[in-house]
Amino acid sequence: MNPPDPTVDTIARIEQAAGGADRGVAINLAVEALRRGVRHPLVWTLVAEGLESQGRLPEALNLLQRASALAPDDARVWFGLGRVLFPLGRREEAGVVLDRGLTLSPDDYRGRIDAGTLRLRLGELKAASEHFQRAAEIAPEAAEPLSALAVVAGLAGNSGAARSAATRALALAPALISAQIAIARADSLDGEPAQAAGRLSRLLVRTDLADAQRIDIHDLRAECFDTLDRPAEAFADYAARNDVQRRVHAPSLAEAGQEGHCDRARRLADWFEATPPGSWRSPASAGLMGADAVGARATRQHAFLIGFPRSGTTLLEKALSSHPDIVSLEEVDILGAVGNPLLAADADLDRLIHLPAPESDALRETYWRGVGEAMDAPIGGRIFIDKLPLHTSSLPLIATLFPGARILFALRDPRDVVFSCFRRRLRINAAMFEFLTLDGAARYYDAVMRMAVACHGVLPLAVHAVRHEAVVADFEGELGRALDFVGAPWNPDVRNFAALARTSTRTPSAPQVARGLNADGVAQWRRYQAQLAPIAPILEPWVARFGYDAD
Repeated sequence: MNPPDPTVDTIARIEQAAGGADRGVAINLAVEALRRGVRHPLVWTLVAEGLESQGRLPEALNLLQRASALAPDDARVWFGLGRVLFPLGRREEAGVVLDRGLTLSPDDYRGRIDAGTLRLRLGELKAASEHFQRAAEIAPEAAEPLSALAVVAGLAGNSGAARSAATRALALAPALISAQIAIARADSLDGEPAQAAGRLSRLLVRTDLADAQRIDIHDLRAECFDTLDRPAEAFADYAARNDVQRRVHAPSLAEAGQEGHCDRARRLADWFEATPPGSWRSPASAGLMGADAVGARATRQHAFLIGFPRSGTTLLEKALSSHPDIVSLEEVDILGAVGNPLLAADADLDRLIHLPAPESDALRETYWRGVGEAMDAPIGGRIFIDKLPLHTSSLPLIATLFPGARILFALRDPRDVVFSCFRRRLRINAAMFEFLTLDGAARYYDAVMRMAVACHGVLPLAVHAVRHEAVVADFEGELGRALDFVGAPWNPDVRNFAALARTSTRTPSAPQVARGLNADGVAQWRRYQAQLAPIAPILEPWVARFGYDAD
């Protein structure tokens, strides 16, 4: 008779603990088993969960990838991968693996919560609500999905539904922080910002706040203070929120020797400022495909909508995309994925001027293939606009690969742009990380504008500037000129941009654009002039260059 396998007994005890109320017990047992050399997907998955809670995401990811190779049919592994991939910036992968987990185990409560949380963070409110509603049906006694539904309702502007769901959640779990935040948001939506700010202030003194909750509270209280015209207090909350985000995201974004986005823009600006006008030649082969092209390349005109984040690009893109002859790709960096190595710190930029035709043809082919995969429908001979504000830093790639493309350059008062980048809660990646300090946002703006001006003097590209304030003041006139530039006739459908924005999830500007044309965002910087004083010397040259009032 063979002796019992101690590993089997260990895994059984861990399984029993994992199904209990105290998750920490199961994690501790898994950590001890790993120390003893037990190699099992459940052990790796639970240890990864513990590492995740400590912010040690790369280590957690490594264990989960090993677990997925040995147990591809274990939904728990895929749910864990989804939770770890998202904060590492791998959002699309996170969605795929969470969906795979739900395919294996559609009624997994934690999987539904994780999938809903992911969709919520991506701004996909309808999908998030569906996951949370299913979680509430699976576990009707649980407060968490009710609180999550309250958060979704609040973000959708439905104060009644938010308050109702949050109240039900608090009846089950009176100390639930997310539900209390949701009620504060309902207060704010109902025109009671002072009441909301007071509720949030009481929450901030709690010692059990998670980082994500502290970020939510500072963000919402800042907006309440802004509504109450208390800019100093609002600014302090924006700064406090950003400080937490910097601490949370710095470890995953810090790569030894990696060039920062601001540093790259500054390096490229230096190079183009030293490059004589007329030295750049357009390649013989055109990047614009004609009517005989197929697939994604069958475009009448190719255009890029660039500038800087928070410069009015979303309003412009939604208006142009409402035209029946225009289709756009919003905030997907196909161009960077294809050509960024050519702009890397160790790259020979002179080579861009003389890039061999076979290489440039291959890069264009890869770009159009990526566009085709990212688009919901074929371009079908329409005008195609690739919209990503920070493609400004990719102007040399555009000139090399698509010399016939049109460049729509969005402008807005630099003070409003930089303050909005600092103020708004953006999805953090390596570029957006620059906006978490006011000085960092201003210096990044300065570097990108330096590069844009230097490129304009060297690159043979057709550029049309569109000023946000002018679009707000004379919508039809400005849109008519932009349409003419990309080769489209006037069409009244462009006025329907708000309806199109209500279906958008990719940018934080979409909810503002969905409210329709208004001047609320014009000259916001004036109310925060005292707080913006330290960066005034950085922005003043651009304020003057772009023709904005200096006072």
